[in-house]
Amino acid sequence: MGKNYQVILRWLERHCHTMFQFKGIMIMPDQMTSPQDTASNNQELAEREAELAIINSVQQALASRLDVQAIYNLVGDKIRDIFDSPVVMISTYDPQTVTMEHRYAIERGEHIIAPGRYPVRGFRLEIVQTRKPVVVNEHVAELAERLGQPTIPGTITPLSWMGVPMMVGDQVTGILSLQDLDREFAYNDWHVRLLQTLAASMSVALENARLFDETQRLLNETEQRATELQLINSIQEELARKLDTASIYEQVGEKLSPFFAPTDLSILAYAQANDLLSTPYQVEGGERIPPRSYHVDGKGFFAYLIHYPQPLLINEHMEEAAIQYQQAYSSGKGLPKSALYVPIMIRDSLQGAIVLNDLQQEQAFDVTDIRLLKTLANAMSVALENARLWEQENLYRKALEREFEIGREIQASFLPHEIPQPQGWEIAASLKSAREVSGDFYDAFQLPDQTIGLVIADVCDKGLGAALFMTLFRSLIRAVANIDFFTNNAYLDRITPAMRLQNAISLTNNYIAEMHGDTSMFCTIFFGILDTQAGRLTYVNGGHIPPVIISQGSVKDSLKLTGPAVGVTHGSAYKVREVVLEPGNILFAHTDGVTDAVNQAGEEFNKQETIPLFKDSAGLASTLELIQERIKEHSSGAKQVDDITLLAIRRLENQTDPDKASD
Repeated sequence: MGKNYQVILRWLERHCHTMFQFKGIMIMPDQMTSPQDTASNNQELAEREAELAIINSVQQALASRLDVQAIYNLVGDKIRDIFDSPVVMISTYDPQTVTMEHRYAIERGEHIIAPGRYPVRGFRLEIVQTRKPVVVNEHVAELAERLGQPTIPGTITPLSWMGVPMMVGDQVTGILSLQDLDREFAYNDWHVRLLQTLAASMSVALENARLFDETQRLLNETEQRATELQLINSIQEELARKLDTASIYEQVGEKLSPFFAPTDLSILAYAQANDLLSTPYQVEGGERIPPRSYHVDGKGFFAYLIHYPQPLLINEHMEEAAIQYQQAYSSGKGLPKSALYVPIMIRDSLQGAIVLNDLQQEQAFDVTDIRLLKTLANAMSVALENARLWEQENLYRKALEREFEIGREIQASFLPHEIPQPQGWEIAASLKSAREVSGDFYDAFQLPDQTIGLVIADVCDKGLGAALFMTLFRSLIRAVANIDFFTNNAYLDRITPAMRLQNAISLTNNYIAEMHGDTSMFCTIFFGILDTQAGRLTYVNGGHIPPVIISQGSVKDSLKLTGPAVGVTHGSAYKVREVVLEPGNILFAHTDGVTDAVNQAGEEFNKQETIPLFKDSAGLASTLELIQERIKEHSSGAKQVDDITLLAIRRLENQTDPDKASD
């Protein structure tokens, strides 16, 4: 490293928190990523799945492009859409002249005209020299000036800059760069990984295009190149659809084996962790050989690739080469006359090799074969990395699904296994979650004074967080409502339903607001205590959709709010009210998932349509099931956006009110 770089390095260490790489040295800030970079497991899973979809869509598009500029335009436009970056540049690199040519450059939707070749300086020089990405998230202008990287006339100096190399084999052929003009710290590890993968795909596509141009020039002399290109494209198209490792080896082997027949073909897979080499695909003498594996132990032609990951071609004097490299052949057919080993690399890691062995002749392979196998090895490396990511995400998804399954089981245990059915009354409830777990809940439980506690509630938000708070709210409500049962039954006569309600709602509200206020989680709760003898329902409505009392097919009354949602503010006041359910009356309560259900036209479900469904002859459980079906039919084709919970209580006919009987 020159003196100028040493000075800049010292300056960076003293003054800059930017992530930057110089000859393998990375200067890292105390906090490289912003808090927004920390995501939940679900968000991380969604990002990985989106990443695989992006990579595959680009590869499928590239597979049909054989014009060089069309590839630049395709990838440039794709990158603009994917990253929503104000500036995207694709520059090619000529190692002979150490110059760059900007083949695609756009700033805020306007193409930048920058003809000619430019000396490689600054950030791009570091990428060429290290063959690694460079991310500069602050002080871009100052660093660029110190490194001698000028801004193209007529353009804006960015606040964040990121670039990754385009590689063919181990040679840098160009640079993909993104620039953000409006903000610092615009790029993180995810951006780097995705841009690297796109750069690898683009490099393969550009190499294909180069091969196509060369084939066209030599078409009058040979049709071999055209056949190679067709093979490459057919393999790449297949690889774009493969997301498991075994299928990738199988697909490439099945395509290559007849192309090189009668030459023996092997595709090797290498596990660096245990130095194990396996043969997921191998054909000898036209016959498929079962997979086998062995330890490299530093011997053989493949051991050479571990230290020097470049194509190894041995076209003559095989006996001498076998002794030199300590290569052993166990097929019983003797040494081949020619051998070609082309490494399969993922970034800088050796993952295996494509191997050709010719038993009949020397000088069997040439630069054309090397070029073909290198191109396919590059395509395989991208596909194998995609498969690895997919397999990793698939395992993670299965683990996550199991965790959610456990969560569903635990949450289900918090709902009443059996709903009390006191004499003269019918009670039913239904819950349909929008996700794996729910933030809604209902409850119906016997209280010590022979009354029935009835709860329907909706925790804000959805998913796992809401489900956790659901269990907390439910446990607090039930525990505090029963507090006298667990302390001293002698006080039973002194505890009225109103006291129970005030106690349960107030203590729950204050606990959540005080202990978990920073989470901004709250819950709308309707909590009633039903005196089944008198038909009297004493209730508190904490911010919940007012339940209605239905009589003879129409709404008789609405149980309006008596206080705010529970858990918002410490010390909130809640009034207690009463209503008497006459024989034949039905109390119907629901959460906002009912009205949030929309059809494809964006129209909300009309909850008034549910009232006529409460027929005297129909059981409440079947009525609630019918309501759920009607909501599902209304929103057919649209995704359920919220949990749907229903609760209904009916006082049966011909029941005597003790209070009235005593008059």
